[in-house]
Amino acid sequence: MDSIVDGLMKQMMSSDNLTTIGQKVGADDKSTKSALEMGLPLLLGALSQKASTSEGSNSILSSIAGIAQGAGNPADDVSAYLGSSSSSQGSDLVSSLLGSSMQPIQQAVSQRTGLPANVVGQLLSMALPLLLGSLGQKSSPSPASNDLSKMLAEQSNLAMSSSPGAAEVMQQLIAPEKSGGIMGMLKKILKM
Repeated sequence: MDSIVDGLMKQMMSSDNLTTIGQKVGADDKSTKSALEMGLPLLLGALSQKASTSEGSNSILSSIAGIAQGAGNPADDVSAYLGSSSSSQGSDLVSSLLGSSMQPIQQAVSQRTGLPANVVGQLLSMALPLLLGSLGQKSSPSPASNDLSKMLAEQSNLAMSSSPGAAEVMQQLIAPEKSGGIMGMLKKILKM
């Protein structure tokens, strides 16, 4: 199975796309790339966690359908999406899908990359519609709730295996509460 994250990273890392993303958030190319390399697998992992319930899976399916019905699937033309003003409007989608689980992801990526958490949030808000659009392409026609959950779990495993740093962070985020530390206390948030 092809990795959605690897495919997206290839498209987003073309020199023009990477520069466009960096300019929109006020970060250099190297920091932008580093944040996306860690952030995309973490977004996928958070979506996989959410899809473990039928309510969460249905919410993701609804978001995928909404993207397809909007101004077009951003994953169909990544450069056009990144160059448009709509690439900065993913924060509503992040809030509705990931809610409070986004904050620990932002903080973790920020700590690893040195970028401010708000810049990481902007990057991930730009990336989430692309990730959902790619899921829509991969699962066309519309998958059932349990098919989406299975696909997200497989894709998350692929993404984590190619990004050991993201896998380590995800383990910390979903660690049992008794392990101590702020990351351990976030287990409930990620379970949604």
